Order: sequence, then structure tokens, then C-alpha cells
Amino acid sequence: MSNYEGNYEQEEKLVSFEEEVESFLINLHDHVYHRNAEAIKKLFDVEFYMISDIYFKNIRWPSIQLVDTFYKQKNRYHNLIHSLYEELYYRHVFIINDITLEDRKNAWENYKCLLNFILSICYEQSGEKNDNIFMMPSIWVYDFLSEYVYQYQSMCHLKQSMLKDIEANKEGIDFINQNLEINDSNLVLEVLHSLFVNGEFVNYSEEQRILFVTNMFHVNNDDISTKYQFSYFSCCSLLNVYVLMCDYYNALKIISYIEFNHKALYWKVLLCHLNLFYNISFCYMMLRRYNDSIKVLTHFLIYLSKQKLNLSNQLRYQQGWVHNLIYKLYLIIMICHSLCNTRLDETILHNIKEKYASKFYALQTGNEQTYTELFYKIAPKFIDPISNISFQLLTKLENDETDLKKYNTDVTARQLDIFLKDVRYQKKVFHFMSYAKLYNNIQLNKLSGLMNYDNDDIENVCSDIMCVKNCSRQLVWKEGALYTGEQVTSILGNNFDFYIDIDILNIKT
Repeated sequence: MSNYEGNYEQEEKLVSFEEEVESFLINLHDHVYHRNAEAIKKLFDVEFYMISDIYFKNIRWPSIQLVDTFYKQKNRYHNLIHSLYEELYYRHVFIINDITLEDRKNAWENYKCLLNFILSICYEQSGEKNDNIFMMPSIWVYDFLSEYVYQYQSMCHLKQSMLKDIEANKEGIDFINQNLEINDSNLVLEVLHSLFVNGEFVNYSEEQRILFVTNMFHVNNDDISTKYQFSYFSCCSLLNVYVLMCDYYNALKIISYIEFNHKALYWKVLLCHLNLFYNISFCYMMLRRYNDSIKVLTHFLIYLSKQKLNLSNQLRYQQGWVHNLIYKLYLIIMICHSLCNTRLDETILHNIKEKYASKFYALQTGNEQTYTELFYKIAPKFIDPISNISFQLLTKLENDETDLKKYNTDVTARQLDIFLKDVRYQKKVFHFMSYAKLYNNIQLNKLSGLMNYDNDDIENVCSDIMCVKNCSRQLVWKEGALYTGEQVTSILGNNFDFYIDIDILNIKT
């Protein structure tokens, strides 16, 4: 770590903290210096939250400058340790919701510093000896990248919120316009893609990936490099970012590199893989691939139901997140089941009826309000990338309230409209089939009367029939990349088809 050692003058006034805090700070330096991954895991995953809960529940940790002085007095000052503490400091500031725009800027600058360091030691073409200079546990790598994405997401929401009232937020808008690179969408995606594509993970064969999945989380396993871990978890982070941007196809495309059949992998970084399955299943649902969403979740939820002991052993601060994600997974599988004829596994069905019976039966009625309520429960907090890319341009539209109002429509509401449009057509499939089974052919004007259309509204009848036919078909994944699939007739059945001949609907069974 000699490249990061700083020269300093000893401060006259002795800096001291609570015993547990001092111990944490000293151990942070010593464990990172000695590359003790297991001790670092305990430090970040247990002690940080425990100490925060005792001493800093609603206040900030000691200032970065004060901690720098403390390290200098202990002969442990180092630029890398400074950056690691600063990352924890601002992470806690976000947790207690005491964040300012200056804090966001400083946190962003610190992430740039740390990520440049990580990229330099992992990806410079200078031989393998640099690969494991920075040894960190897998849970830290995941948490670090997750926090990076979360702070980006938070900034997007803040910018969009500011644009709703430019006059009231003029000072904040001026600050952001002077610091446009803070959490910029292009820069965030560029960094995550650099970690992913330049890493060795993306170039591994399928057999090498399976070997990695088997061995990755063994304690002190020197075969798993820092480069590989950042490559692997940046892939998971990119999945999350693409889902937040509503780019579901690219989300499935990027995650196709991940091998997630080995059950041991799920439990070493549980939150990562709960989020992974949540994002994949949500993508499939929004792409009208309900069968695939059910299939992905069924295997995972069955395994979860057998691991109650493991769930109860999760740290207290994680349990709320874990149970909330599991709740969302069950809601997704119930929604998808109501929109296709796939039969649910008995274990899944039993768990649903035991814990979520009211929501399950409410979905069977086809009530649109029920779908709306559940969508808001399962949807992520979407972002609009334009809030970063065009923020400066949009702030100049203050005299054009129409343009600003159009921009500030809720992203989640737009996604809900897309989802409900398909729900309506899926319900029309079942409605249409109830009439279609009675006839071999039927006049369109007669069908329009049966389905409560206006008598002269033949165009809408034809349009809806074609939409019904399209909605009855889905892509279903068989093998290969997750974004691929074979088109199947999932609702009407293989022996059922229909076509329009002028003004007559012909039905083949």
C-alpha cells in the first residue's frame, strides 16, 4: 500500500473516540493492510451497523478530517483507508437521511477516487501480481457497488423533484448545473461496464463460470481474484440499473453472463441474489413473458421455503430487506399466474394461500384496481436518465410550463399504463374464448354486440381480435441466454386458432 502513504505533521491535540469506535477504525486499517477478507467482512457487515446503532443512530460518524487526524496520531494514515472510511461515512449519512448537495458531491468524488484505484489495480496490463493487492470480501464488493447505484438513483429522483418547482429550488439547481457530472448516467454506466467488460469474468467459458460459482465464496480462496468479483457483481449492478431505466431487454441480456443454478451461491450474498431474481422476474413480467417469470421464481421460492433457518440467521438490519424482497417475489408470481394458464407448483400455491390468500383471490376477479395496487408494491423506484443527461437544458424551460409538466410525469405511472394495457388484453383473451368456443364462425357485428361494442364499431372489434391473438402468444425460454426464447401459444392452446375473413371470424379447433 506504499503508493497511498501520506506525509503529515503530527497534530498536537490528541483525538479520541469511544472505545468501540477507536477499535473499529484501527481494525479497518489493519485488516485491509493485511488483506484479511474474513475479518473485513465482519467489520463492514456486523460491527459498522452495530456501532452505528449504539452511538450514531441519528447523527453522523466522526468527521473525515477528525478521523484523518486520529489515523495520523496512530501512525496509520493512508489514502486508501481515508477513502474507505469516507465511503462508510457518506453511506451512513444516506441511511439517516441527513444528506446535502455538498455531501452528494463529496461522496461522488470519493467514489471516483476508489473506482479509479480499483480499475488501476485490477485491469492495468502489468502482470498478475497486482490482481489481489486489494483483497475484500464478496459482500463488501456487492454492498459497495449497490451503494454506488443507490446514490445515483437518489440523485436522479432529486433532480426530477427539483424540476417540479424551479423557483423554489433555484439554489440547488444552480449547484447541480455547476456540477453536472455528479451521478451522471453516462458516467455511471461507463464505470460499471468498464468493471464488467474488462474483467476476466466476461471472457470465461461456461465451465470456468461454474467452477467460479462453486468456489467463489470460500473463505480466503486465493483462486478468486478481486478482478473477478468486481466483474461479477458489476454485472448484477448493471441488471439493476437497466431495470431502473425500464430497459428490460438489455437487463436480461447483460445478466445472461451470470450462472445462477448453483444453490450455494445464493446464500453467501443473499441480498444480491434476491435482487437478481427479483429483477429478472420483473423484466419477464414487463416483457409479457409470464411463463418465464413463474418458472424462474418457482425454483428459487421452493428453495427459499426450505431455508427458514438460514433466513432467520440473517443480520437484523438485513431481515427487513430480505422479507420485503420475498414478499415482492410472491406478488410477482401471483400476478403472472393470473395472466396466463401456467399451473403453479403445489408448494408455491400452498405458501400463497397460507400467507397471501386475499391478494391471490382478488387477482382472480380481474379487478384493475387490484393490479394497480400490487404493481405499485412490486415496482422498483424507476429513474428517468434524462434527469441527468438534460438537466441543464430542462431548467431553461421554466417559462414553458407545458414542457416541464410533460417531462415530470411519474415514470412509475407510465410503466403502470403499459402494464395495465396488456392486462386488459389478457383479460379479453379469456372473455373472447368464452364466445369463440360456441362458434365455428361468427359475424363480426354479432360478436361486437355480444362483447358490448357499438354496432358500427367493427374496426375496434378487428383490432382487439388481433391484439388478443398477439397476447395469447409468448416467448418462452428453453435454453441459452435469458433474453432469448421460442414463441408458443400459451393461453389458447396449440389446437385453437382463428382468423378474420372480411367480416367473418373463422375459428379453428
